[in-house]
Amino acid sequence: MRLLSFLLKGQPSFGVGTDDGVIDLGRRLDYPDLGSALAEIDGLRTFEDTSPDHSWEEISFDIPIPNQRRLLCAGLNYHKKYPLGGEVKLPKQPVYFNKPPGSLVAHKAPLIRPAVSSQLDYEVELAVVIGRSGRHISESRALEHVAGYTILNDGSVRDWQRHGVAAGKNFHHSGSCGPWIVTSDLVPDPSMLSVTTRVNGEQRQHASVSEMIFSVEELIAYMSQIMPLESGDILATGSPEGTGGSMDPQVWLAAGDEIEFDVPGIGLLANNVVDETI
Repeated sequence: MRLLSFLLKGQPSFGVGTDDGVIDLGRRLDYPDLGSALAEIDGLRTFEDTSPDHSWEEISFDIPIPNQRRLLCAGLNYHKKYPLGGEVKLPKQPVYFNKPPGSLVAHKAPLIRPAVSSQLDYEVELAVVIGRSGRHISESRALEHVAGYTILNDGSVRDWQRHGVAAGKNFHHSGSCGPWIVTSDLVPDPSMLSVTTRVNGEQRQHASVSEMIFSVEELIAYMSQIMPLESGDILATGSPEGTGGSMDPQVWLAAGDEIEFDVPGIGLLANNVVDETI
């Protein structure tokens, strides 16, 4: 099942995506948003065979969890050359940081290259969406807490990243997420997925999720020791080799670039780049 958040004539809702259109669950269920509804995901499945209410042309995408409570990110989670240079030691435990609301845009929405930097970079990631809340979750039970998976672009402004991780990772509308959440019953083993980035049709990143240093199960278990994980939380799992900052010479995103973040089995997240206007 594909679950998405969307706008219809400017009004937010959420629903089920089908080949023929979108089933509007927001008009049928007493939940404020998709993040809240994920706690009762079995109830959402009862609407899978309902006729669509809207065509795909009628709606515009929102980020999957528009009122995101938490977006928890794992850094340094692939074996690769890192764009900030210098020796990078393999982490002994997950490297964790947050992204706040406002840093992400939806499928087909523009990424903003900030006025204060020319070093906007892309990072494709598998993102895990929590459905069942939990604390001190064991690795063996971790996937039981997953509602589904989506695609995340952890947009990074590299020169500002030298100021600190939070500075470089959290520029307004520098990253993206979507287009929807594919429920976990369709992805029994996330390590079998792969992630790919194409810029203007050129493949830049490609790797199997199995190449991650810390698996999805390990990340869930680790994060749940820090805090209780709750329905609608998103865990971004890190990005592989091939970012613009790791190329020689470095190649940064520019206005007009078209980017595709592709995870077969989940979907395609597409964005273009525009310059910030002041």
